[in-house]
Amino acid sequence: MARGEPSFRDLIDLGKELDRHYIGARYPNFYPAGAPYRYYTEEIARRCVRYAASILSAVRKFIKR
Repeated sequence: MARGEPSFRDLIDLGKELDRHYIGARYPNFYPAGAPYRYYTEEIARRCVRYAASILSAVRKFIKR
């Protein structure tokens, strides 16, 4: 479908980065040495929100076409 869309190809790395955080941040016992909040900083959270916003924006533009 849209995999070949240039605007989506540019977002693959952003999605991969978000994917790295999905399970660890969601499940409290994922990290053996403590709760997820010990591993996340405000900088990481802001970066993930930016990446998600970029992906959402691209999808919205694609849907409008």
